[in-house]
Amino acid sequence: MAAYLLRRSGAAATLLWIVVTFVFFAIYLLPGDPALIILGGLESHPSADQVAAVHRELGLDRPIVVRYAEWLGRVVHGDMGHSLITGLPVAKELVVRLSRTLELIVPATVLAACIGLPAGVLAARRRGTALDPFVTAVALLGFSVPAFVIGPTLVAIFSLGLHVVPSEGYVALTESPGAFFSYLILPACTLAAAPLATTMRMTRSSVLEQLSFDYVRTARSKGLGERWVFARHVLRNALLPVITIVGLQVGAMFAGSVIVETVFNWPGMNLYLLQGINQRDYPVIQAVVLVVAVIFVLVNLLIDLAYTVFDPRIRYG
Repeated sequence: MAAYLLRRSGAAATLLWIVVTFVFFAIYLLPGDPALIILGGLESHPSADQVAAVHRELGLDRPIVVRYAEWLGRVVHGDMGHSLITGLPVAKELVVRLSRTLELIVPATVLAACIGLPAGVLAARRRGTALDPFVTAVALLGFSVPAFVIGPTLVAIFSLGLHVVPSEGYVALTESPGAFFSYLILPACTLAAAPLATTMRMTRSSVLEQLSFDYVRTARSKGLGERWVFARHVLRNALLPVITIVGLQVGAMFAGSVIVETVFNWPGMNLYLLQGINQRDYPVIQAVVLVVAVIFVLVNLLIDLAYTVFDPRIRYG
């Protein structure tokens, strides 16, 4: 296991370096100049000397290779630089924004798993009844309807129509737990819709596949109870592909939360990224991409380790 973790850590570090290096150089191809934004845009008609002065102040007049080497050295020591627009440390702001995004993604993941897994199992065990096509229809609906449609629909029903929850905004959990959860309900449900449908569909398919194998019939022929056969054999083997899907869905939520945070004005990491892109705030963009890449790598590693829990035959050496 130690050797496997060491190999994976080396591969992960190499992958992260490739990703952040590509992003570092690619963002400078974006149209727009942060100096112009700081000076008030083209409408303020800044002179070439003013733009050059801002470039010198921000360090944008130096060769890009030099800037890359300095940035990489700072990142290794945990320093992600300062915002070109506000001048504030990016790492400090990113910690706050990431915690808010996790406050949205973790409940959405729990909601998708707690509903998707039992519903998929129930649909598989009730195959051929009215419940099976109902679950399939719900899964298809979750696949088909995007978040930017689900979100406003929920707002129209529960905020504008029934007035039971607020339509947008954010209140910290430490300030008011009740207000926090009232603001969390709609964005969490919106973000959980697609992962819930995916988990439900994959669980149903995986369980049905396991039920068709010979070892299930053998276990039944030995006189084992149906509940024991299902819980001890079928479900445990069926969860392996489901774990992979759930892990991938967690990664996908970081991309999907861009829309959710925008629709519900949730001040998370992805809204911070959008602001950085609009303002050509290069350190912000680089820092957010680096954090997301780290999260993806860690999630994939946790999925691999979870396999050993559900299938003792899997060993990493």
